[in-house]
Amino acid sequence: MTTQYLLDQHVPATEIGTPQSSAPREPSRSEPAGPTRLDLGPARPTRLLLVEDDDAILEALRLGLMRRGYTVLAEGTGRAGLRSAYLQRPDLVLLDVMLPDIDGYEVLRRLRTVSDVPAIFLTARNDTADTVVGLESGADDYIVKPCHLIEIIARIERVLHRYRAAERQHDDVYDDGLVRLDSQQHQAWAAGSPLPLSTTEFRVLDRLVRHAGLVQHFATLLEAGWDALAPAAARDRIKFTISRLRSKLDGTPVGGESIVSVRGIGYLYRSPTTPPLPAPRRTSTPAGYGHAHTL
Repeated sequence: MTTQYLLDQHVPATEIGTPQSSAPREPSRSEPAGPTRLDLGPARPTRLLLVEDDDAILEALRLGLMRRGYTVLAEGTGRAGLRSAYLQRPDLVLLDVMLPDIDGYEVLRRLRTVSDVPAIFLTARNDTADTVVGLESGADDYIVKPCHLIEIIARIERVLHRYRAAERQHDDVYDDGLVRLDSQQHQAWAAGSPLPLSTTEFRVLDRLVRHAGLVQHFATLLEAGWDALAPAAARDRIKFTISRLRSKLDGTPVGGESIVSVRGIGYLYRSPTTPPLPAPRRTSTPAGYGHAHTL
């Protein structure tokens, strides 16, 4: 209780010592038998990504959240945070704004191009304009430091509850006009004709089309198709499955080119009904070495 109180008062974790007890303490009769309203924690296993450049705050928050039952990944820079978000697939991101390399707003903008993971800004910047920019960047909440750990946990659980409720209401049938997927029956159709797929092929295609336009990392596709974490040969396994999917889609109006390769990262699904991007204007290249204009 003392340790938790000190953490809530923002005492750095490095200044807190925990004495070893020689025997377990018997509970007092005056203590409540069950959890109180302040006994907050995850309703189910939850992995958080904490991106914070202040080492003392980072360690205090990490320890406090872990004591409440969360698994916490901690990073001290924006680029390291992005890398962990891409590879570790946390359930929620707690993100500082003032980071040493790229600020939290830019981190979240980049993250939103490939992921809809819940994100909360946790920052000392308390100007209204900062809050507006943070929310417009794609954040689900904005918390101003200093604040109590119980408030952070309450806001985490509120955001996760909203996301999980939306997941429970998710329609089992996907239909973009050309591709139709029934996740309950594991059946697929392309332009109204049945598309025979293996279970693994169905799962990978289902992940791609339900996140159309967003890059799906190799590790994400491996988890979707095989319920497994990324082994050394993960990319070869996924490339082989994507090759089979493209071959099957090539014989339909959808076309295999609807699954787009993003070199070194993964794949994305681009519906053929989406208008194509305008082609770049071609310009003549002068002779000799005068091609600096193309850089």
